[in-house]
Amino acid sequence: MSFCSDIKTELTDIKVSRCCVQALTYGLLLFGRAFGAQKISMQSENEAVTKLYSALIKKNYDVDVKITVGESKNTTYKAEIADEIDRLKILASVDFGMVEGKISHEFFNRACCEAAFVRGAFLACGQMSDPAKSYRVDFPVKNEALAQELRDILARHSVAANISTRGKGFVVYIKRSEMIINLLALIGASARSLELIETTIIKEVNNKTNRVFNCDGANINKTIEASMKQRKAIEYLIKREMLSSLPEELIAAARLRLKYPEASLKELCKNSPETITVSGLNHRLKKIIEIYEEIK
Repeated sequence: MSFCSDIKTELTDIKVSRCCVQALTYGLLLFGRAFGAQKISMQSENEAVTKLYSALIKKNYDVDVKITVGESKNTTYKAEIADEIDRLKILASVDFGMVEGKISHEFFNRACCEAAFVRGAFLACGQMSDPAKSYRVDFPVKNEALAQELRDILARHSVAANISTRGKGFVVYIKRSEMIINLLALIGASARSLELIETTIIKEVNNKTNRVFNCDGANINKTIEASMKQRKAIEYLIKREMLSSLPEELIAAARLRLKYPEASLKELCKNSPETITVSGLNHRLKKIIEIYEEIK
């Protein structure tokens, strides 16, 4: 199963408190595949989610839910209220805000009820990428009003989300790792939240290590290239018996470079018999190269 499906399976095992049952059911219904007089259904690749959807509707509204299994590229489970009277019974049980497509807050007696509602929404339509690859959670919704209200509910629980269009619908999405951690904690996936924190730390450490490694590698390459250029100039001057005619400080710099061919300027300064700064030594070696280039 996918990372997202594993999380959903974990969420279906959470014991729901009595005050949150209807909020959880409402989230599943409202964010399912269809929710209206003509059709009430939900489709998922996770069998546990489909069974929870069916069990909660049966418990809250005493209506039958038809479950079918579809075989395509991936096995899908579809739960549907086939009887029209049963659908109307569910719709009539509460003001679902069907006209404006908004969220009814009748079931949100406590903060935990809102959390249960968001859990239901995630189970019904939530999509989450594997954090080892990328950070992304999507809630595809039918209309902009519903998207805005879901975003507002998330914001009240320290989860910052954005909205974008997708086809004829909208997507409430979260891309920041710390916000996804907050979301997982909110909907009850505490273990996954801790795993994500660990994954985030590991990725940050690896990224930092790679940056340092790349930087060190670049510096080493620069040191090698500079040393090769300096030694080439010095060896040329020695071959032409011209090095001894240079000022004493340049001769000392040349001897130091030949003695420590792979050393950086900082390391050369430490090994120098006289006290000299990095910029001072660099200036002397550059002067040798200039003399070499003038002669060439």
